[in-house]
Amino acid sequence: MELKQLTDLGLTEEQAKQALELHTAELTAEQGKTADLTAQLEAAQKNVTELTEQVKKFDGEDIEGLKQAAKDWEQKYNADLTAAKIDKALEVALIGAKARDIGIAKSQLDNSLLSIGEDGKLTGLDEQLDKLKAEKAFLFDDGGEKPSAHIDTGIDHGTASEGLTDEQARAVMGLSANGGNK
Repeated sequence: MELKQLTDLGLTEEQAKQALELHTAELTAEQGKTADLTAQLEAAQKNVTELTEQVKKFDGEDIEGLKQAAKDWEQKYNADLTAAKIDKALEVALIGAKARDIGIAKSQLDNSLLSIGEDGKLTGLDEQLDKLKAEKAFLFDDGGEKPSAHIDTGIDHGTASEGLTDEQARAVMGLSANGGNK
C-alpha cells in the first residue's frame, strides 16, 4: 500500500500517513512472527533429520533385546559389587576375630548365608563363626601362649651338653668324626 492510493480513496495526507504507519507496524509484527515460526520449523526439520539418522543406526536391532542385555549387565554388576563388599567385610570380621589364616578361615564358611544388611553390616556370620571357633579353635588366636614346635636332637641342651665331645656332636648332626660329611 502506498500513500497515493490512500489519498485517492479520499483520505487526507495526514490520515494516509497514519494509516501507513499502522499498516507498517502490523506488517513488521507479522513478519517477525513468520520469521520466528520459520526458524522453529527449520529447527524441527533439522531435529527430525538427526533423529531419523540415529534411528537408522538401530535399524534391524532388537531394542528389547538390548534393554534386557542392559538389565542383565546391571544385575551382574550389582551382584559382583555385593559379593566384593561381603568378601571385604568378611575379611575384616575374621581379622577382628583374630583368625590366624584369613584364607583358610574363609574357606570354612558358607558365603551363601552371608549378606550385607541395610545398615551396611555383615549378617549371617556370627553363628558360623561361633561354630568354626568351637570346631577348629586352632584357626584363631585365643590370646594365650603361642604354639611352639619341639625338635628332639637327642641332646639335653641344659647343663648336660657341657661334657659333649666333638665326635658326639658330629654324630648327632650326621657328620663324620673327622669333620667331613658321611
